[in-house]
Amino acid sequence: MKLVISLALAACASLTCAQGPQRCTSMRVRRNAASLSQRDWQSIANVLSQMNDDGWMSRFGASHDRLFSRVHGNTCFFPFHRRYVLEFENIARTYDPNFVVPYWDATESFRDPAADSILGSTALGTNGQSGDGCLTNGIQANAQMTYPNQHCLRRAFDNGNSINPWYAPEIISSYIQTDTSLASFRENIEYSIHGAVHLGLGGEMDTGYAAQDFSFMVHHANLDRLWWDWQNTHNSFLMYDGTGSNGPASLSDRIPEDSSVPLNGDNVESVMVLGYGNVCYTYDSGPGAPQSYPSGGSGGNNREQGGSNDNNNQVFSGSSNVENRRLESEGIQNSLDSNALNRLFPGFGGSRNQSVRRRDSEKKTSECGGPIPFPPRLTPSWIKMHGYDAKRVESAHKNACEIVEILNNSTYSSPY
Repeated sequence: MKLVISLALAACASLTCAQGPQRCTSMRVRRNAASLSQRDWQSIANVLSQMNDDGWMSRFGASHDRLFSRVHGNTCFFPFHRRYVLEFENIARTYDPNFVVPYWDATESFRDPAADSILGSTALGTNGQSGDGCLTNGIQANAQMTYPNQHCLRRAFDNGNSINPWYAPEIISSYIQTDTSLASFRENIEYSIHGAVHLGLGGEMDTGYAAQDFSFMVHHANLDRLWWDWQNTHNSFLMYDGTGSNGPASLSDRIPEDSSVPLNGDNVESVMVLGYGNVCYTYDSGPGAPQSYPSGGSGGNNREQGGSNDNNNQVFSGSSNVENRRLESEGIQNSLDSNALNRLFPGFGGSRNQSVRRRDSEKKTSECGGPIPFPPRLTPSWIKMHGYDAKRVESAHKNACEIVEILNNSTYSSPY
């Protein structure tokens, strides 16, 4: 009898493992920060003030700094930051049960980031004051940090009182559609919009302890949203390839953690699918959770993805604006020939097979500054800080500029 019971328990455990995490019974929705009311921002400010008084902001800054080399420059970048922002959100909800981290779609203001209302004096705050760079307005106005020493929360825009243009939604759209491995998508995102926003804000955000600035959380929530869109576009919910934090990537890898912000020893697979296990949130720009947990087991380099999701046949762009997504898709289809479309935007479907319709006849320009501004380069110090391969970073920037150049030299008119 004992043997039968033991076998039954073993079978049950095996079945549970095969089924994966349970679907969440309730879901919270992360909203676009641009849609928040002044009351919403004030509620966030109240929570951040209490968390800072209790030392949590500096704990998050310290833990991110100490884990820095393990969670950047490899595929662990996405699952770590998904789990990290979720932990911040969970702790914040102990102060306010309605707290949800919003996401900052930085592509919406890529042309003139400093003019974004989210960087206003009643939201995330403006530039730091001249001299010491201390942030004197916004939801963390005059905040004092204790890591790595006692100092004010700082902000220092990368172009004086303005910020250099960021990455256009169309560039991110191309990454979402063309990158067929998570390792490739991670590299393109980390070398582009991830670094551009950090460097654009500067100050605290240009350090290993950037998590002390709430801008870090809303920025990484947006990167998480882009990863989720990529996962749905390719039906690759469990793809985790390339190199992880300790060698070849495996879904069974433990997510790096620091004692100041414990992550419960969670492994990578536990955070791969929104709406399952403890990852009980989604984004207001869609898509929702899969109807069933994806199949494929827990091994690394998993390319046989399953699951059922009404959004699996959808292709998402870099923007969170549904109407602009439509205009972007139609505009690109009508402006590029089939070769350019299939190479850069395969998810937007077929074209009319015309030659690329160019502005000013066949005139080309390699100068940065067309209708879509060319993205900035990562700084040498940022590249060194992250241990990136400078040649790969330069190659990624060159490819991004090529996307912009092709669009600018066609008849395409960006809706953003």
